[in-house]
Amino acid sequence: KKASNWDAPPAPPGEGSDPAANPQLTFKARRIYVGNLPQTQPPVSDVQLREFFDQAMHQANLTSGPGCCVSDVWISQEKHFAFVEVRTVQEANNAMTLDGVTFFGAPLRVNRPHDYVPPGAADALMQNITTGLSSASAVAGVPGLVPGMPNMTSVNNIGTLMQLTKKCRRVHIGNLPVGMGLTPASLRQFVAQLMQQLHLVVKPGDPVIDSFLSTDCKFGFVELRTIAEANNALAMSGVEYFGRPIRVGRPADYLPPTPELIQQCEGTGILGTPGDLGVTGLPVPPPPGQEGPDMSKATEIMVIKNMMSDAELADDGECGEIAEDTLEKCESDFGKVVNLIIVRPGREALHDKEMAGRCIVQFTDVESAKKAATGLWHVKFDDRIVETEFTDLETFEKLKTAYPEQVKAGQPAAAPAAEQPAAEPAAEQPAADKLPRKELKIQLSDDLTSGDAPFWKRRSGLEP
Repeated sequence: KKASNWDAPPAPPGEGSDPAANPQLTFKARRIYVGNLPQTQPPVSDVQLREFFDQAMHQANLTSGPGCCVSDVWISQEKHFAFVEVRTVQEANNAMTLDGVTFFGAPLRVNRPHDYVPPGAADALMQNITTGLSSASAVAGVPGLVPGMPNMTSVNNIGTLMQLTKKCRRVHIGNLPVGMGLTPASLRQFVAQLMQQLHLVVKPGDPVIDSFLSTDCKFGFVELRTIAEANNALAMSGVEYFGRPIRVGRPADYLPPTPELIQQCEGTGILGTPGDLGVTGLPVPPPPGQEGPDMSKATEIMVIKNMMSDAELADDGECGEIAEDTLEKCESDFGKVVNLIIVRPGREALHDKEMAGRCIVQFTDVESAKKAATGLWHVKFDDRIVETEFTDLETFEKLKTAYPEQVKAGQPAAAPAAEQPAAEPAAEQPAADKLPRKELKIQLSDDLTSGDAPFWKRRSGLEP
Protein backbone atom coordinates (compact mmCIF):
# COMPACT_ATOMS: atom_id res chain seq x y z
CA LYS A 1 0.00 0.00 0.00
CA LYS A 2 1.51 3.31 -1.00
CA ALA A 3 1.74 6.05 1.55
CA SER A 4 -0.78 8.84 1.25
CA ASN A 5 -1.89 11.87 3.14
CA TRP A 6 -4.53 9.73 4.84
CA ASP A 7 -1.73 7.79 6.58
CA ALA A 8 -0.41 10.89 8.32
CA PRO A 9 -1.08 10.98 12.09
CA PRO A 10 -3.56 13.56 13.39
CA ALA A 11 -2.17 16.96 14.23
CA PRO A 12 -1.50 17.68 17.88
CA PRO A 13 -4.19 19.58 19.79
CA GLY A 14 -4.29 23.24 18.89
CA GLU A 15 -3.11 22.77 15.31
CA GLY A 16 -6.53 21.93 13.85
CA SER A 17 -7.26 25.50 12.85
CA ASP A 18 -4.43 25.51 10.30
CA PRO A 19 -6.07 25.05 6.86
CA ALA A 20 -2.89 23.56 5.42
CA ALA A 21 -3.04 20.78 8.03
CA ASN A 22 -6.70 20.03 7.38
CA PRO A 23 -7.30 18.09 4.15
CA GLN A 24 -11.00 18.95 4.06
CA LEU A 25 -10.39 22.70 4.20
CA THR A 26 -7.93 22.55 1.30
CA PHE A 27 -9.68 19.86 -0.74
CA LYS A 28 -10.82 22.14 -3.58
CA ALA A 29 -7.39 23.74 -3.75
CA ARG A 30 -5.66 20.36 -4.04
CA ARG A 31 -7.85 18.91 -6.79
CA ILE A 32 -6.74 18.95 -10.42
CA TYR A 33 -8.78 18.54 -13.59
CA VAL A 34 -7.24 16.15 -16.13
CA GLY A 35 -8.89 16.10 -19.54
CA ASN A 36 -8.38 14.46 -22.95
CA LEU A 37 -7.69 11.03 -21.47
CA PRO A 38 -6.48 8.47 -24.04
CA GLN A 39 -9.27 6.27 -25.39
CA THR A 40 -7.50 2.93 -25.01
CA GLN A 41 -8.85 -0.60 -24.81
CA PRO A 42 -9.17 -1.51 -22.03
CA PRO A 43 -9.80 2.02 -20.76
CA VAL A 44 -7.31 3.80 -18.54
CA SER A 45 -7.78 2.85 -14.88
CA ASP A 46 -7.47 5.05 -11.84
CA VAL A 47 -4.41 3.04 -10.74
CA GLN A 48 -2.64 3.73 -14.05
CA LEU A 49 -3.45 7.44 -13.91
CA ARG A 50 -2.34 7.63 -10.26
CA GLU A 51 1.02 5.99 -11.00
CA PHE A 52 1.59 8.10 -14.12
CA PHE A 53 0.81 11.36 -12.36
CA ASP A 54 2.98 10.48 -9.35
CA GLN A 55 5.94 9.53 -11.58
CA ALA A 56 5.56 12.66 -13.72
CA MET A 57 5.45 14.90 -10.64
CA HIS A 58 8.57 13.27 -9.16
CA GLN A 59 10.52 13.30 -12.42
CA ALA A 60 9.77 16.99 -12.91
CA ASN A 61 10.71 17.77 -9.28
CA LEU A 62 7.22 19.10 -8.59
CA THR A 63 6.65 17.25 -5.31
CA SER A 64 7.17 18.65 -1.83
CA GLY A 65 8.64 15.47 -0.38
CA PRO A 66 9.11 11.72 -0.78
CA GLY A 67 6.26 9.26 -1.14
CA CYS A 68 3.23 9.14 -3.41
CA CYS A 69 1.90 12.66 -3.97
CA VAL A 70 -1.51 11.51 -5.26
CA SER A 71 -4.20 11.04 -2.61
CA ASP A 72 -7.16 10.12 -4.79
CA VAL A 73 -8.21 9.68 -8.43
CA TRP A 74 -11.70 9.79 -9.93
CA ILE A 75 -12.34 9.00 -13.62
CA SER A 76 -15.61 9.86 -15.37
CA GLN A 77 -17.85 7.02 -16.52
CA GLU A 78 -17.17 7.89 -20.16
CA LYS A 79 -13.39 7.83 -19.43
CA HIS A 80 -12.93 11.25 -21.05
CA PHE A 81 -11.69 13.19 -18.03
CA ALA A 82 -10.64 12.73 -14.43
CA PHE A 83 -9.93 14.54 -11.19
CA VAL A 84 -6.66 13.98 -9.37
CA GLU A 85 -6.27 14.99 -5.74
CA VAL A 86 -2.73 15.60 -4.51
CA ARG A 87 -1.57 15.83 -0.92
CA THR A 88 -0.60 19.53 -0.71
CA VAL A 89 -1.75 22.83 -2.18
CA GLN A 90 1.77 23.58 -3.41
CA GLU A 91 1.89 20.30 -5.35
CA ALA A 92 -1.45 21.18 -6.94
CA ASN A 93 -0.01 24.54 -8.00
CA ASN A 94 3.09 22.84 -9.40
CA ALA A 95 1.00 20.30 -11.32
CA MET A 96 -0.32 23.05 -13.61
CA THR A 97 3.02 22.87 -15.46
CA LEU A 98 2.13 19.33 -16.60
CA ASP A 99 -0.49 20.65 -19.03
CA GLY A 100 0.18 18.98 -22.39
CA VAL A 101 2.18 16.02 -21.01
CA THR A 102 1.68 12.90 -23.16
CA PHE A 103 -0.08 9.87 -21.70
CA PHE A 104 -0.49 6.85 -24.02
CA GLY A 105 0.02 9.20 -26.97
CA ALA A 106 -2.63 11.72 -25.90
CA PRO A 107 -1.69 15.22 -24.63
CA LEU A 108 -3.40 15.66 -21.27
CA ARG A 109 -5.21 18.86 -20.38
CA VAL A 110 -4.26 19.78 -16.81
CA ASN A 111 -6.11 22.68 -15.22
CA ARG A 112 -8.05 23.90 -12.20
CA PRO A 113 -11.57 22.50 -11.69
CA HIS A 114 -14.38 24.99 -12.21
CA ASP A 115 -15.16 24.86 -8.47
CA TYR A 116 -11.58 25.68 -7.45
CA VAL A 117 -11.38 27.42 -4.07
CA PRO A 118 -8.07 28.99 -2.98
CA PRO A 119 -6.68 27.80 0.38
CA GLY A 120 -8.07 29.65 3.38
CA ALA A 121 -11.46 30.32 1.77
CA ALA A 122 -13.21 27.22 3.11
CA ASP A 123 -13.26 27.87 6.86
CA ALA A 124 -17.00 28.61 6.82
CA LEU A 125 -17.58 25.28 5.11
CA MET A 126 -15.85 23.37 7.88
CA GLN A 127 -17.89 25.21 10.47
CA ASN A 128 -21.07 24.07 8.74
CA ILE A 129 -19.77 20.50 8.59
CA THR A 130 -18.83 20.23 12.23
CA THR A 131 -22.06 21.63 13.67
CA GLY A 132 -24.72 20.84 11.06
CA LEU A 133 -25.78 24.48 11.33
CA SER A 134 -24.95 27.63 9.40
CA SER A 135 -22.15 28.67 11.78
CA ALA A 136 -20.05 27.42 14.70
CA SER A 137 -17.66 28.77 17.25
CA ALA A 138 -15.12 27.23 19.56
CA VAL A 139 -15.98 26.45 23.14
CA ALA A 140 -14.74 29.26 25.34
CA GLY A 141 -11.57 28.30 27.20
CA VAL A 142 -11.07 25.04 25.30
CA PRO A 143 -8.78 25.60 22.27
CA GLY A 144 -9.70 23.62 19.19
CA LEU A 145 -12.78 21.98 20.74
CA VAL A 146 -15.94 22.17 18.66
CA PRO A 147 -19.26 22.58 20.52
CA GLY A 148 -21.05 19.29 21.18
CA MET A 149 -18.14 17.11 20.08
CA PRO A 150 -16.73 15.48 23.22
CA ASN A 151 -14.88 12.79 21.24
CA MET A 152 -12.71 15.21 19.26
CA THR A 153 -9.91 17.46 20.44
CA SER A 154 -9.10 19.02 17.09
CA VAL A 155 -10.99 20.10 14.00
CA ASN A 156 -8.27 18.29 12.05
CA ASN A 157 -9.72 14.97 13.25
CA ILE A 158 -13.08 15.93 11.72
CA GLY A 159 -11.38 16.86 8.47
CA THR A 160 -9.63 13.51 8.31
CA LEU A 161 -12.86 11.61 8.95
CA MET A 162 -14.72 13.70 6.37
CA GLN A 163 -12.02 12.80 3.87
CA LEU A 164 -12.20 9.10 4.73
CA THR A 165 -16.01 9.02 4.44
CA LYS A 166 -16.26 11.16 1.31
CA LYS A 167 -16.87 8.24 -1.04
CA CYS A 168 -19.83 7.02 1.02
CA ARG A 169 -21.32 10.50 1.39
CA ARG A 170 -21.49 11.32 -2.33
CA VAL A 171 -24.34 10.55 -4.73
CA HIS A 172 -24.44 10.63 -8.53
CA ILE A 173 -27.29 12.59 -10.12
CA GLY A 174 -27.99 11.81 -13.77
CA ASN A 175 -30.47 12.74 -16.50
CA LEU A 176 -30.16 16.43 -15.62
CA PRO A 177 -31.90 18.94 -17.93
CA VAL A 178 -29.61 20.35 -20.61
CA GLY A 179 -29.80 23.91 -21.86
CA MET A 180 -31.44 25.27 -18.72
CA GLY A 181 -28.43 27.19 -17.42
CA LEU A 182 -27.77 24.67 -14.66
CA THR A 183 -24.80 25.46 -12.39
CA PRO A 184 -23.22 23.64 -9.44
CA ALA A 185 -24.81 26.23 -7.14
CA SER A 186 -28.31 25.71 -8.56
CA LEU A 187 -27.90 21.93 -8.39
CA ARG A 188 -26.86 22.22 -4.78
CA GLN A 189 -29.83 24.46 -3.96
CA PHE A 190 -32.26 22.11 -5.71
CA VAL A 191 -30.99 19.04 -3.85
CA ALA A 192 -30.95 20.81 -0.48
CA GLN A 193 -34.52 22.08 -0.85
CA LEU A 194 -35.80 18.77 -2.20
CA MET A 195 -34.30 16.78 0.66
CA GLN A 196 -35.91 19.10 3.18
CA GLN A 197 -39.29 18.88 1.43
CA LEU A 198 -39.13 15.08 1.30
CA HIS A 199 -38.07 14.78 4.97
CA LEU A 200 -34.73 13.23 3.97
CA VAL A 201 -32.58 15.39 6.27
CA VAL A 202 -31.61 14.17 9.73
CA LYS A 203 -30.87 17.51 11.39
CA PRO A 204 -31.44 21.21 10.72
CA GLY A 205 -29.32 23.10 8.23
CA ASP A 206 -28.10 22.62 4.68
CA PRO A 207 -27.46 18.89 4.03
CA VAL A 208 -25.21 19.59 1.00
CA ILE A 209 -21.57 20.61 1.48
CA ASP A 210 -20.29 20.32 -2.11
CA SER A 211 -21.55 19.84 -5.66
CA PHE A 212 -19.98 19.13 -9.03
CA LEU A 213 -21.50 19.42 -12.50
CA SER A 214 -20.11 17.82 -15.66
CA THR A 215 -19.08 20.10 -18.52
CA ASP A 216 -22.07 18.99 -20.63
CA CYS A 217 -24.41 19.44 -17.60
CA LYS A 218 -25.84 15.95 -18.08
CA PHE A 219 -24.81 14.66 -14.66
CA GLY A 220 -23.33 15.79 -11.41
CA PHE A 221 -22.18 14.71 -7.97
CA VAL A 222 -23.39 15.99 -4.62
CA GLU A 223 -21.58 15.48 -1.34
CA LEU A 224 -23.80 15.29 1.72
CA ARG A 225 -22.75 16.14 5.26
CA THR A 226 -23.75 12.75 6.73
CA ILE A 227 -23.72 9.13 5.60
CA ALA A 228 -27.38 8.73 6.55
CA GLU A 229 -28.43 11.66 4.36
CA ALA A 230 -26.45 10.22 1.45
CA ASN A 231 -28.44 7.01 1.85
CA ASN A 232 -31.70 8.95 2.09
CA ALA A 233 -30.88 10.96 -1.02
CA LEU A 234 -31.29 7.84 -3.18
CA ALA A 235 -35.05 8.20 -2.68
CA MET A 236 -34.99 11.36 -4.82
CA SER A 237 -34.58 9.27 -7.96
CA GLY A 238 -37.46 9.96 -10.34
CA VAL A 239 -38.28 13.44 -9.06
CA GLU A 240 -38.75 15.87 -11.95
CA TYR A 241 -36.29 18.72 -12.42
CA PHE A 242 -37.25 21.11 -15.22
CA GLY A 243 -39.53 18.38 -16.56
CA ARG A 244 -36.91 15.57 -16.52
CA PRO A 245 -36.94 12.74 -13.94
CA ILE A 246 -33.52 12.73 -12.32
CA ARG A 247 -31.66 9.50 -11.56
CA VAL A 248 -29.90 9.34 -8.20
CA GLY A 249 -27.50 6.51 -7.43
CA ARG A 250 -24.15 5.55 -5.98
CA PRO A 251 -21.01 6.81 -7.77
CA ALA A 252 -18.82 4.25 -9.49
CA ASP A 253 -16.17 4.71 -6.78
CA TYR A 254 -18.61 4.27 -3.88
CA LEU A 255 -17.11 2.61 -0.82
CA PRO A 256 -19.33 1.62 2.11
CA PRO A 257 -17.96 2.57 5.53
CA THR A 258 -16.09 -0.15 7.36
CA PRO A 259 -17.06 -1.07 10.95
CA GLU A 260 -13.80 0.52 12.15
CA LEU A 261 -14.57 3.78 10.34
CA ILE A 262 -18.14 3.83 11.70
CA GLN A 263 -16.75 3.45 15.21
CA GLN A 264 -14.33 6.32 14.67
CA CYS A 265 -17.19 8.55 13.43
CA GLU A 266 -19.47 7.91 16.38
CA GLY A 267 -20.46 11.15 18.08
CA THR A 268 -19.00 13.39 15.36
CA GLY A 269 -22.20 14.11 13.44
CA ILE A 270 -20.86 12.43 10.29
CA LEU A 271 -22.92 9.24 10.59
CA GLY A 272 -26.27 11.02 10.93
CA THR A 273 -27.81 8.13 12.85
CA PRO A 274 -30.14 8.61 15.85
CA GLY A 275 -28.12 9.80 18.82
CA ASP A 276 -25.32 11.20 16.68
CA LEU A 277 -24.31 14.84 17.07
CA GLY A 278 -27.25 17.09 16.19
CA VAL A 279 -29.57 14.16 15.39
CA THR A 280 -32.56 13.79 17.67
CA GLY A 281 -34.03 10.71 16.04
CA LEU A 282 -37.22 12.63 15.30
CA PRO A 283 -38.26 13.72 11.79
CA VAL A 284 -37.07 17.19 10.92
CA PRO A 285 -40.13 19.36 10.19
CA PRO A 286 -40.37 20.49 6.58
CA PRO A 287 -40.19 24.15 5.60
CA PRO A 288 -43.43 26.16 5.95
CA GLY A 289 -45.91 25.37 3.21
CA GLN A 290 -44.45 21.92 2.46
CA GLU A 291 -46.33 19.83 5.04
CA GLY A 292 -48.55 18.14 2.45
CA PRO A 293 -50.87 18.77 -0.51
CA ASP A 294 -52.54 22.17 -0.80
CA MET A 295 -56.02 21.51 0.58
CA SER A 296 -57.24 24.95 -0.48
CA LYS A 297 -57.28 23.60 -4.06
CA ALA A 298 -58.97 20.32 -3.21
CA THR A 299 -61.40 18.80 -5.71
CA GLU A 300 -62.70 15.27 -6.19
CA ILE A 301 -59.82 14.66 -8.62
CA MET A 302 -56.41 13.76 -7.16
CA VAL A 303 -53.11 13.72 -9.08
CA ILE A 304 -50.25 11.38 -8.12
CA LYS A 305 -46.81 12.59 -9.27
CA ASN A 306 -43.40 10.85 -9.46
CA MET A 307 -45.06 7.45 -9.48
CA MET A 308 -43.94 5.73 -12.69
CA SER A 309 -40.70 5.45 -14.64
CA ASP A 310 -40.42 6.03 -18.39
CA ALA A 311 -40.05 2.27 -18.92
CA GLU A 312 -43.25 1.54 -17.00
CA LEU A 313 -45.16 4.22 -18.91
CA ALA A 314 -44.10 2.61 -22.19
CA ASP A 315 -45.21 -0.88 -21.13
CA ASP A 316 -48.91 -1.73 -21.55
CA GLY A 317 -48.72 -4.54 -19.02
CA GLU A 318 -46.98 -2.46 -16.36
CA CYS A 319 -49.48 0.37 -16.79
CA GLY A 320 -52.38 -2.05 -16.45
CA GLU A 321 -51.02 -3.70 -13.33
CA ILE A 322 -50.10 -0.42 -11.65
CA ALA A 323 -53.54 0.99 -12.44
CA GLU A 324 -55.21 -2.05 -10.89
CA ASP A 325 -53.09 -1.87 -7.78
CA THR A 326 -53.65 1.87 -7.42
CA LEU A 327 -57.40 1.43 -7.83
CA GLU A 328 -57.47 -1.27 -5.19
CA LYS A 329 -55.37 0.86 -2.84
CA CYS A 330 -57.59 3.93 -3.27
CA GLU A 331 -60.91 2.11 -2.94
CA SER A 332 -59.86 0.03 0.06
CA ASP A 333 -58.34 2.92 2.01
CA PHE A 334 -59.95 6.17 0.87
CA GLY A 335 -63.26 5.88 -1.02
CA LYS A 336 -65.12 5.00 -4.19
CA VAL A 337 -63.26 5.68 -7.44
CA VAL A 338 -65.17 6.90 -10.50
CA ASN A 339 -62.30 7.02 -12.99
CA LEU A 340 -58.56 6.43 -13.07
CA ILE A 341 -56.28 7.58 -15.89
CA ILE A 342 -52.54 7.10 -16.28
CA VAL A 343 -51.31 9.94 -18.49
CA ARG A 344 -48.98 8.21 -20.92
CA PRO A 345 -46.88 10.46 -23.20
CA GLY A 346 -47.21 10.50 -26.98
CA ARG A 347 -50.92 11.24 -27.38
CA GLU A 348 -51.67 14.05 -29.84
CA ALA A 349 -54.86 14.83 -27.96
CA LEU A 350 -52.94 15.47 -24.74
CA HIS A 351 -53.41 19.21 -24.18
CA ASP A 352 -51.24 19.64 -21.07
CA LYS A 353 -47.89 17.97 -21.73
CA GLU A 354 -46.80 18.53 -18.13
CA MET A 355 -49.41 16.01 -17.00
CA ALA A 356 -47.57 13.18 -18.76
CA GLY A 357 -46.42 10.46 -16.38
CA ARG A 358 -49.01 11.21 -13.70
CA CYS A 359 -51.84 9.11 -12.38
CA ILE A 360 -55.20 10.87 -12.12
CA VAL A 361 -57.84 9.45 -9.77
CA GLN A 362 -61.41 10.77 -9.71
CA PHE A 363 -63.37 10.03 -6.52
CA THR A 364 -67.08 10.37 -5.96
CA ASP A 365 -66.57 13.20 -3.46
CA VAL A 366 -64.01 15.78 -2.39
CA GLU A 367 -63.51 14.33 1.09
CA SER A 368 -62.34 10.98 -0.30
CA ALA A 369 -59.92 12.76 -2.61
CA LYS A 370 -58.53 14.84 0.28
CA LYS A 371 -58.14 11.71 2.37
CA ALA A 372 -56.25 9.98 -0.45
CA ALA A 373 -54.02 12.98 -1.16
CA THR A 374 -53.02 13.12 2.49
CA GLY A 375 -52.61 9.36 2.86
CA LEU A 376 -50.42 8.99 -0.24
CA TRP A 377 -48.32 12.10 0.33
CA HIS A 378 -44.63 11.09 0.42
CA VAL A 379 -45.41 7.37 0.34
CA LYS A 380 -42.69 5.29 -1.34
CA PHE A 381 -43.76 3.59 -4.56
CA ASP A 382 -41.12 1.39 -6.19
CA ASP A 383 -38.39 3.32 -4.27
CA ARG A 384 -39.76 6.65 -5.49
CA ILE A 385 -41.40 9.13 -3.14
CA VAL A 386 -44.70 10.27 -4.62
CA GLU A 387 -46.43 13.60 -4.15
CA THR A 388 -50.08 14.45 -4.58
CA GLU A 389 -52.08 17.46 -5.69
CA PHE A 390 -55.49 18.23 -7.16
CA THR A 391 -56.76 19.23 -10.60
CA ASP A 392 -60.04 20.65 -11.85
CA LEU A 393 -62.85 18.89 -13.66
CA GLU A 394 -62.21 20.76 -16.93
CA THR A 395 -58.65 19.48 -17.11
CA PHE A 396 -59.80 15.97 -16.30
CA GLU A 397 -62.46 16.05 -19.04
CA LYS A 398 -59.76 16.90 -21.57
CA LEU A 399 -57.68 13.96 -20.36
CA LYS A 400 -60.66 11.68 -20.79
CA THR A 401 -60.87 12.64 -24.47
CA ALA A 402 -57.16 11.88 -24.87
CA TYR A 403 -57.43 8.46 -23.21
CA PRO A 404 -60.92 7.12 -24.00
CA GLU A 405 -59.84 3.50 -23.52
CA GLN A 406 -59.04 4.22 -19.85
CA VAL A 407 -62.35 5.88 -19.03
CA LYS A 408 -64.83 3.81 -17.10
CA ALA A 409 -68.08 3.39 -18.99
CA GLY A 410 -71.48 4.20 -17.50
CA GLN A 411 -72.55 2.29 -14.45
CA PRO A 412 -75.91 0.72 -15.34
CA ALA A 413 -77.68 -1.34 -12.77
CA ALA A 414 -76.71 -4.98 -12.82
CA ALA A 415 -79.11 -7.08 -14.84
CA PRO A 416 -81.15 -9.66 -12.86
CA ALA A 417 -79.77 -13.15 -13.04
CA ALA A 418 -82.90 -14.44 -14.80
CA GLU A 419 -82.45 -11.97 -17.67
CA GLN A 420 -78.91 -13.12 -18.46
CA PRO A 421 -78.72 -15.50 -21.45
CA ALA A 422 -77.84 -18.98 -20.30
CA ALA A 423 -75.48 -19.44 -23.26
CA GLU A 424 -73.26 -16.63 -22.06
CA PRO A 425 -72.22 -17.45 -18.50
CA ALA A 426 -70.13 -14.88 -16.66
CA ALA A 427 -67.25 -17.35 -16.37
CA GLU A 428 -66.49 -16.87 -20.08
CA GLN A 429 -65.66 -13.19 -19.53
CA PRO A 430 -61.85 -13.01 -19.33
CA ALA A 431 -60.45 -11.44 -16.18
CA ALA A 432 -58.12 -8.47 -16.49
CA ASP A 433 -55.09 -10.51 -15.47
CA LYS A 434 -55.90 -13.15 -18.14
CA LEU A 435 -55.90 -10.77 -21.11
CA PRO A 436 -52.85 -10.74 -23.40
CA ARG A 437 -50.41 -8.09 -22.14
CA LYS A 438 -50.64 -6.06 -25.36
CA GLU A 439 -54.45 -5.91 -25.04
CA LEU A 440 -54.61 -5.28 -21.30
CA LYS A 441 -56.72 -2.20 -20.60
CA ILE A 442 -57.44 -0.43 -17.37
CA GLN A 443 -60.76 -1.95 -16.36
CA LEU A 444 -62.48 -0.33 -13.42
CA SER A 445 -65.05 -2.84 -12.29
CA ASP A 446 -66.35 -3.28 -8.77
CA ASP A 447 -64.86 -6.75 -8.46
CA LEU A 448 -61.45 -5.93 -9.95
CA THR A 449 -58.77 -7.83 -8.08
CA SER A 450 -55.13 -8.69 -8.59
CA GLY A 451 -53.79 -12.18 -8.32
CA ASP A 452 -50.52 -10.88 -6.89
CA ALA A 453 -49.79 -8.57 -3.98
CA PRO A 454 -50.44 -4.95 -4.95
CA PHE A 455 -47.38 -2.95 -5.99
CA TRP A 456 -48.15 -0.45 -3.25
CA LYS A 457 -47.50 -3.20 -0.71
CA ARG A 458 -45.03 -5.35 -2.60
CA ARG A 459 -42.71 -2.54 -3.62
CA SER A 460 -42.88 -0.10 -0.79
CA GLY A 461 -44.51 -1.57 2.27
CA LEU A 462 -46.46 1.70 2.43
CA GLU A 463 -43.54 3.49 4.02
CA PRO A 464 -44.21 7.20 4.61
